[in-house]
Amino acid sequence: MGVIGPICFLLLADQLSYLKNVYRDDGIELLLAIYWLLLNLEGPAVSQYCALRLLQATLDESLYELAGELVRFLLRSGGNHLTGGETSAHVASVRNILENHAGYLMSGKELSKLVAFVKGTQFDLVDYLQRERLGSAHLDSFASGLELIGQKLQMGTLQSRLDAEFLLKHMCSVKFKEWIVILATLLRRMEVLFDLFQHDRRLWKAYSTTLQSHPAFEEYLDLLDVLEHKLASVGDDDRQGGPFVDQL
Repeated sequence: MGVIGPICFLLLADQLSYLKNVYRDDGIELLLAIYWLLLNLEGPAVSQYCALRLLQATLDESLYELAGELVRFLLRSGGNHLTGGETSAHVASVRNILENHAGYLMSGKELSKLVAFVKGTQFDLVDYLQRERLGSAHLDSFASGLELIGQKLQMGTLQSRLDAEFLLKHMCSVKFKEWIVILATLLRRMEVLFDLFQHDRRLWKAYSTTLQSHPAFEEYLDLLDVLEHKLASVGDDDRQGGPFVDQL
């Protein structure tokens, strides 16, 4: 591995203090200088391996702005210094690290961190959601989902509301009805809920019954009353609500 290669592992030995101190004091420039030093003295294989380790460390410590800088730099440098086959493997490694982290956050419903991760790294959340409907993004039921996501997002803060709006926009783009209903309820987005329920009365009935039967959801009863009056003024539509309705 030569003389410089071990520096990579020394730098990563104390990942938390090293990453936070470097990024605070010198920013991405110092990290990229280290990368170029490894690249020039040790070659692409060692430098790419160390850079991938560093990317994983930044994600583990939720340093998403720094992770985004590393991702962009890694993808550019991989194209410039690796052969065709090596480039494909390198890009796949970067994407695999990002997807694994997204899965970790979504499985734990760490939604504010997920939003910061997506914004910092430009991770394709829409593509991920389309593939993970029955995986890490799956919700067991409306009641448990509303309670858990409400606890995770802590809607009393402005940032949490902005995070919820960001997620709602992406869920709407992939028509992920389970998440749309929950996020729109937490945000009290009347127009979103009304649009869903006026075309799906079976979903509305299940939604109404669930909110009324759980004491923990008493705060949403006023929202329920307004929706009921608005829906009573439009025609009925008994189209099926899909499998999520049966889980409400």
